[in-house]
Amino acid sequence: MFRLIMVSILVTLAGCVDQSRDVSETGSPVVPAVSESSASTAATTSDGVVSESDTNPKREVLLNVGENIILPAYKALRDDAAVFSGDGNAITDYCNAIGTETEAEMRFQTKARLNDLVDSIQVVEMLLLGPLVANEGGLHHRIHPYIDFPLATCSLDQAVVSHTEGDYSIDIRASNQKGLPAIEYLLANPSLNHSCPAQVPATQGWNGLSEVERKRQRCNLAQTVAVDVADATASAFALWDPEDGNFLSEFTRDINTGANFQALSDALFYVEKNTKSRKLTVPLGLDSDCSTVTCGALVESPYLERSLDNVAINLETFLLIYEGGADFGFDDIIEQAGFPDVNQRFRDQVIAARTSAENASVGLAEQVKTLADSGRSADCVNAFANPDAEDKSFSACNLAGLVKRVTDDLKIDFVTIIEVSIPGNVQSDND
Repeated sequence: MFRLIMVSILVTLAGCVDQSRDVSETGSPVVPAVSESSASTAATTSDGVVSESDTNPKREVLLNVGENIILPAYKALRDDAAVFSGDGNAITDYCNAIGTETEAEMRFQTKARLNDLVDSIQVVEMLLLGPLVANEGGLHHRIHPYIDFPLATCSLDQAVVSHTEGDYSIDIRASNQKGLPAIEYLLANPSLNHSCPAQVPATQGWNGLSEVERKRQRCNLAQTVAVDVADATASAFALWDPEDGNFLSEFTRDINTGANFQALSDALFYVEKNTKSRKLTVPLGLDSDCSTVTCGALVESPYLERSLDNVAINLETFLLIYEGGADFGFDDIIEQAGFPDVNQRFRDQVIAARTSAENASVGLAEQVKTLADSGRSADCVNAFANPDAEDKSFSACNLAGLVKRVTDDLKIDFVTIIEVSIPGNVQSDND
């Protein structure tokens, strides 16, 4: 069971538009216009002046989410990355213990710290906006490039050799050899054999090395990658931090409200493009982006066996952002527009999907393999189309159908009532 402490902490703390956007789909509710200047939870300052944030519901969402969700989430990610990497921390202790009597204990502790880091990453995955995704997502690709760059395991195996020989610079390595996926492969892959074709010169002698030596070499590269992740997470937080880069000020500035409110709503669509599609329907072969029966190589976190835990955290964080934690959120704007039933439906559907992910007894990688081996793709299609009829063998297919209910409402009722556009990179369902 994954750690939801991060999300609980956030709940406690809570007190340029893409021009190539799809139009909202037909069948949307008729919504009375919600003016950005209409009163919400209006309050006056001591001198009797109405606060700007209290007269603009969209800006009030940005202020609350920015201060009480984004900043704590980025800070927690920075802190967990620092705990995992660096001198005297988890991964260093494990690398030093390989081949000694404390290796098993250090491996256990390191894996626990790595899972803590993954929890924090999955929260921030739902908050991909601002500096983290600027410059074509450079910072994000150093932390968790999974959604854009499938891990190149053979290149990573060659990188281990280069790193050992002192001929390695992470700065010039491609994104498909960086971030969390690389760390997970190097530390948690049960096979120590390389994944390259036999004719690749760099790895030809690798399998003949001792088990201890292969573990050490992989761990040493993992440590270098982890330091890079820690540096990237520190930069991401610093850029938002009011005492440093202070992007929070730009994010909540009144003149930027329209563009940044759109950017925040775009971030919620991570559950459509990535949680539903990239993490579920594509590996399961339910999406046209998978050209074979299944696409098991695209399963997220296969070596830590926590793919569905990641989905659950994404959903938990989606609801946290949607509701603004304990303060003003998208749901309050929808409530003011006269659609409390839409809020309740979102809440019920997200909780149902999250519960399905949490309760899965078989991991995603194993379900995908069973589908590929058994020829039972029709059963998965049926479970996806009828998610309430639980198929214990292919619960991930049910889960994908439950998440689709959320994303269908996101693409219709949400964008209509909130008065935003569907992100241009979110296409019509092809699964």
